[in-house]
Amino acid sequence: MREGRKDICLLLRSLAAEAQPQKQQSANAAALLLDDIVVIRGNYEEEDVPHVLLNKAYTPNARVYTTLMKGYMNAGRVDDVVAMLRAMQREGETTPASRPDHVTYTTVISALVAAGDMDRARAVLDDMAADGVPANRVTYNVLLKGYCHQLQITKARDLFQEMTTKQQSMIEPDVVTYNTLMDGCVLTDDSAGALAVFNEMRSRGIAPSTASYTTLMKAFIMSGQPKVAHKVFDEMERDPRVRVDRPAWNMLVEGYCRLGLLDTAKQVVEQMRERGVRPDVATYGSLVKAVAAARKPGEALLLWNEVKERCPEADEELLEALADVCVRAAFFKKALEIVACMEEKGIAPNKTKYKKMYIEMHSRMFTSKHASQARQDRRRERKRAAEAFKFWLGLPNSYYGTDTDWRIDD
Repeated sequence: MREGRKDICLLLRSLAAEAQPQKQQSANAAALLLDDIVVIRGNYEEEDVPHVLLNKAYTPNARVYTTLMKGYMNAGRVDDVVAMLRAMQREGETTPASRPDHVTYTTVISALVAAGDMDRARAVLDDMAADGVPANRVTYNVLLKGYCHQLQITKARDLFQEMTTKQQSMIEPDVVTYNTLMDGCVLTDDSAGALAVFNEMRSRGIAPSTASYTTLMKAFIMSGQPKVAHKVFDEMERDPRVRVDRPAWNMLVEGYCRLGLLDTAKQVVEQMRERGVRPDVATYGSLVKAVAAARKPGEALLLWNEVKERCPEADEELLEALADVCVRAAFFKKALEIVACMEEKGIAPNKTKYKKMYIEMHSRMFTSKHASQARQDRRRERKRAAEAFKFWLGLPNSYYGTDTDWRIDD
């Protein structure tokens, strides 16, 4: 903070402390508050002259305070956000423009929800009602999201009932409200509950969004029902109000990969390409996990070739999964290609893990003395790749003492 300025929360706390015994001086104190904020006192050799940023002092209104609140919220200073609300409430008794409005209360609730303090967030909603400030749909949606992320689904449902039936509020839910409740059902592995929420939304005449369909698909996929998720996907394609996007396709691919239905997942990827949707990191990531679980390293080689050509944004998780499959299958040449790609992207491969994998799985691979000459010839290139991989790992190998590059040319 610049020299000469005071922290706004410290000023507000000071103002609140002085306001109790001297309520009649609150109006003057509000003007002095802004004077403290906008006046910077410089350190000069001859004299200390205040430099005013504004021509006169303006009483801060709710919008000014709320903007400051958002700054404290973004900095994670939740207690200061709440302290500012309390100061606004006290100042609002004499200065109506400073009274907190629905945006102010929603900001405070958002800060508390982000901090996981749902009890205090709920208490602020009650304060909001006590102060005669009606909560809107956004306020309730923020609280609902907090309860769902905290897996407090019962409280989320109770709040939803209050939102839609309480005579003082009677707020009509929107698609965001229902999507939030569906997401809570997904987090608690309640696919039936997610479907019930989806059907209730449509019964109210609220059109599902792309996120609605994708969330319902996720609910069935997480419960091991990819075929039901596929039916939801088909219904999504028939709905002219929504567009089937890449996350929806990826959700379908992941559902089949989770159950090891690799061939079906590959068929979905082909349909995805036919519709003009390019597979991305998430698509290939699901396929690699299915390949590893099915112990089909040959498929991993094909995937790696495709990733090299069509997925330049491949990330650490995808490349590491491909490298794991290749090391386990003793495809050292491809493993070296992948780790070289990782290093070019600035990703540090886990050498300790691969060293342990090599010692446990492949340290005796080329120690047989009874192999025929034909077999030895066939595995000569493979052994050369293994030596290069050991060189990269720092294990004893035939490259020590030479200037040979561990990367193997095609």
